[in-house]
Amino acid sequence: MKRIISFIFILCLVGTTMAQGDYEAFRFSQIDYQGTARFMGAGGAFSATGGEFSALSINPAAIGLYKRHEATFTPMSLSFSLNNSMYYGNNSYTQNPKYTVPQVGLVISSHIENSNWNFWHFGFGYNRIMDYNNTFRASGNAQSSMVDVILPHANGRHYNNLTGDALLAWKSWLIDTLPGTTNQYHSPFTDANLKHEALVKRSGAMDEMVFTFGGNYNDKLFVGATLGVPVLSYKEVISYAETATDDETMAKGISSFQTNSTQENSGAGINLKLGVIYQPINFLRLGASFQTPSYFWRIRDSYSRNMISYYTDGNNSGTSSYDNSYRFSLTTPLKFNLSTAFLINKRAFIAAEYDFVDYSMAKLYADDYDFNIENENIVNKYGMCHTFKVGGEINVTSKFVLRAGYNYKTSPYKNFNTNYNATAHTGSVGFGIRTKYVFFDMAYVFRHSNDSFWLYEDNGAFSPDQYQDLINGNSSSTGAIETRNNTHRIVATIGCKF
Repeated sequence: MKRIISFIFILCLVGTTMAQGDYEAFRFSQIDYQGTARFMGAGGAFSATGGEFSALSINPAAIGLYKRHEATFTPMSLSFSLNNSMYYGNNSYTQNPKYTVPQVGLVISSHIENSNWNFWHFGFGYNRIMDYNNTFRASGNAQSSMVDVILPHANGRHYNNLTGDALLAWKSWLIDTLPGTTNQYHSPFTDANLKHEALVKRSGAMDEMVFTFGGNYNDKLFVGATLGVPVLSYKEVISYAETATDDETMAKGISSFQTNSTQENSGAGINLKLGVIYQPINFLRLGASFQTPSYFWRIRDSYSRNMISYYTDGNNSGTSSYDNSYRFSLTTPLKFNLSTAFLINKRAFIAAEYDFVDYSMAKLYADDYDFNIENENIVNKYGMCHTFKVGGEINVTSKFVLRAGYNYKTSPYKNFNTNYNATAHTGSVGFGIRTKYVFFDMAYVFRHSNDSFWLYEDNGAFSPDQYQDLINGNSSSTGAIETRNNTHRIVATIGCKF
């Protein structure tokens, strides 16, 4: 988080939308539940259906529907993504294959004799709740430059007092003092026609360790509590370059420059989930759950960055660089879930559920920095996000099961209209082969999502005109890159009951 602290004025070269500090809080607050092939194939709609390990990360009362011990292992989640990034009318495509292991779980069930509490259960394992693996590129021509962000922060500072990107630009001759001054600067890239190119590689995940305890009261009321321990691992590598496309800029000596940055985050948090499922009649179940904010303490953030300019004579400025590490804490928003399931002759179910989260409630903390600006940006930029799920399962025979599901997630950005959004649609189908003791499930999942990010911006501080452009859906005037992502995923799970 050095870009927030030591170099608070530094431009942002990343991300699906906003700037450094507030975007990191938003990024690590997001959830995209993965898990067993059964869970994925039916659209994750198990919060009222129950009897599914991956649902313990949403509604822990799902454990109350178990009648036997169960072990599950999902050894394969194979995904293939195609990203389309549009920047100033130019499309760039990137393909991303990835293999992960998203789930392992064990549920122990204890039958209670001579009691209305028919069963007590304990479950533990992990579910993948966010996958960061992604690679995308963007390119396009524009009369704007990263230098436009650097110059205002360099001006007024003696060249011996420059820091961060301003110092790198000074050392690489990307900026220079005006004649007769020591604290006023100019650049050959100001108001120049430039080709922008960026390559962003992200890797890592958030896996949640779950420790769940629950019970079954008279086959009518099912309750549960989950202690969740999300474990974060994230890495982002960005290469960004600007190249002059007109003779006037080239005649000033510098033809192009490039920056490279690497960010790595790691840490762990803790949260508590409470849930209930009520079955008033044989064919209907109603569910509700609540998750406290996750508190991440002392997330490690390491960051390195370099810059190099290339001259028309074939020489270069040499590489200028800096690196730093920092630790910060994060509180994510609380979450709610409401769900219902209709049971059909013990052969099928149809379920629906609703998730709610307000990303403006995320907060950053540190011992030596107040994060007032970043937390204010969180409140101004992010808002309520709603996710709707439907899914179902049918036993075609006593051993063969078919499943299907659909999810829709609304955009989490406040005030921005539908031309600027981060909506996501997910459809899935699957099947299972189940015997008395062992089972095998597979699912195919297709996800289409939208988002936007900026090649550079002044710590997320949009001008009033830029912000109004975003509200009106005119993101091109701010240098925004619009992205479209299509992901195909195959998931396989094996398990046993005993």
